[in-house]
Amino acid sequence: MSVRRLVLAAGVILLIAGVIALLMPVSVANGNGGSIGCGNAVAQDLSGARSANDSTVANVPILNQIVPHSDFVAQCQSAVSGRRAWSIPLAVVGALVAAGALVVRPRGAAATR
Repeated sequence: MSVRRLVLAAGVILLIAGVIALLMPVSVANGNGGSIGCGNAVAQDLSGARSANDSTVANVPILNQIVPHSDFVAQCQSAVSGRRAWSIPLAVVGALVAAGALVVRPRGAAATR
């Protein structure tokens, strides 16, 4: 296997891994051993996080007491942006490497023409 084919295969693998990571669901822990779905890195869905925020006891005002509150919407936004932060560059680098391997000609082919 030539170096060009090896680089092309590596680029395709990186591209596929990046696209799969973009499409995999993102979730955050709800504190009760469960999880709250946040959509994926392509389209986030914060409806579950909003309903989890509305159903907690922390939204009920109690005088002179502070109840710990988990903001699930902020956690979902952070989880989705974290996934985007590494999966988009991974897919772009994979596409660039694969395209570069397709565009660059082997040295012997350019000399024989």
